[in-house]
Amino acid sequence: MGPLATVEFMQKIISRTPAHNDQQHIPMLVSNNPQIPDRTAYLISNGEDPYPALKEGMEQLQQAGAECIVMPCNTAHYWYTRLTNSCNVHTISIIDSVVDEAKHRRYRTVGLLATTATMMAGMYQTKLAQQQINAIETTDSEQQAIMNGIYAVKAGNVEHGKQLMQPVFEAMLNRGAEAVIFGCTEIPVALAEQTISQPQHCLDSLDILAEQCVHWAQADAPELVA
Repeated sequence: MGPLATVEFMQKIISRTPAHNDQQHIPMLVSNNPQIPDRTAYLISNGEDPYPALKEGMEQLQQAGAECIVMPCNTAHYWYTRLTNSCNVHTISIIDSVVDEAKHRRYRTVGLLATTATMMAGMYQTKLAQQQINAIETTDSEQQAIMNGIYAVKAGNVEHGKQLMQPVFEAMLNRGAEAVIFGCTEIPVALAEQTISQPQHCLDSLDILAEQCVHWAQADAPELVA
């Protein structure tokens, strides 16, 4: 839904695939539709409902032959259960994937950076609590900085997005977070340096979802020979 996040997600799948030639890479069908109504605007200010467009996109991917469908948009997972109830192919939840990774790393306290709608809906907080993981949330001013940063990335101004988001990321660590969830797929685009220099402190939802996609696609594939 966010064009930069979509391209970044595809690159992460490609880079994580253990391929030695073109034919060993994973085929991808991509519905990159930035016209899907703003998810946050709908959930917090009565904007246009994105569900019909989300459902149409999933149906188009199924008709095109997709065997697994994922949504590299955290806020869109507000509709995940409703969408997957009518889906006839395998799906992977970005929320579940991130929480599973936090559990796998044995984190007890994580920071949460996400859209205001994702925060208000409690999508991460509920799942984290089920695994006895504490979530540190943003202050009002920090949340405004994150939203401004997200929309800066959507507008193509990645550097400005980084300037807005990086101080909030660091504040989370200073308040005791063992790692910070990048719970909006524009966030890892802006904080790419942090994912490289401080991987132990980052739960990059885009990267984690990409890894799960590769695991799914490779599950029945023959072992690659170098």
